Amino acid sequence: MKIMFALAGAVFCVATVASQAPQAPPQGRGAQLQPIVPVAVSVLAAAPDRFIGSTVTLTAAVEQRFGATAFSIDQDNTKTAPDVLVLAPVLTAPVEQNAYVTVIGEVIRFDLAQVTAKMKDATPALSADVVAKYRGRPAIVATSVINNTMTDLAKRPPPPMTPEEEAFSKLMKQIGPGFNALRQAVTASNGEDVRAQALALNRHFTEAAAFWKNKTHPDAIQWTEDAKRESDAIAAAASKSDWDAVKASVPKLQAACGSCHGAYRERLDDGTYRYKAR
Repeated sequence: MKIMFALAGAVFCVATVASQAPQAPPQGRGAQLQPIVPVAVSVLAAAPDRFIGSTVTLTAAVEQRFGATAFSIDQDNTKTAPDVLVLAPVLTAPVEQNAYVTVIGEVIRFDLAQVTAKMKDATPALSADVVAKYRGRPAIVATSVINNTMTDLAKRPPPPMTPEEEAFSKLMKQIGPGFNALRQAVTASNGEDVRAQALALNRHFTEAAAFWKNKTHPDAIQWTEDAKRESDAIAAAASKSDWDAVKASVPKLQAACGSCHGAYRERLDDGTYRYKAR
């Protein structure tokens, strides 16, 4: 059968057979990311061994809340079918009892010690009777809990940026397209365009250097200086139609940017990227 589920403002249709066990992902070099398996609460509760360790998605009614970040879900809101415990590291708002939510997360067999090892400081506080009730039963460690307004309650909203960070973010959003334009100009052997794009990037890197000046990150300062040097070299080489020099400097420029991104850029829960202090 086909199961519809909602995620981030869109509706996806995934073909699945509820009674069929998900296949284990390939191991080792070249392994694929594990797929998200659509499943019904009743199927998960009845045959948990088929799904332990899998990432699943299901839409169900909230049966009961257990504190701020744990709740149970049922196949419907009649409270007659088996329920499944959901544990979230964070919920930005409480789920509403009897309301339908879409949950995405990893299926585990509930054991408080295992949950604590997996979730660490984000482990929900559960009473002894809840721990006893769900011990050994399937539970979901949720990465998404999407309510009927399409809000993912398990995603922290990004903190507001400072004016300095906003300016830096705007700058980074100019550098990315600028580098792509530079590569296209190099591919087309358009010397005038290569020089113009390289000079524009050089100006951006000069502005970026001002941002790093107030940070205690000498490696970022050096990468920015490297990027300035290589963009300047590209502009000079393009003026002389020295394509060997241009093509030698482009990967060096890309490497400088990539090194800085790897160390100082982080992806937030909402999918955007920010400067990461360390």
